[in-house]
Amino acid sequence: MPEVNNDILITGEQRLKFLTLHNKLKEALEYMSECHDIRLSEVSMLDELLCHLHNSLKFVPQKSDDGHGSKWYDDYVLESDELAWKNAKGHF
Repeated sequence: MPEVNNDILITGEQRLKFLTLHNKLKEALEYMSECHDIRLSEVSMLDELLCHLHNSLKFVPQKSDDGHGSKWYDDYVLESDELAWKNAKGHF
């Protein structure tokens, strides 16, 4: 794992969103534990949490071996990582 040497700023709005998603995740895990089941709304919340983590914490897919695409299916890396994929416009 690469050494992390840069800080990112989390806005108050992002922090409140994390709190909301944290509480939804906590509730979903309690439900799953008690009922041994999962609701579709919980799957949607997990997807929303994942997207919020990507955007807020600057997690990006790795670039493909030829460098022309992303390995969206593989583990994500930090935006500053040399393995990070950037699209044709230079954005992550």
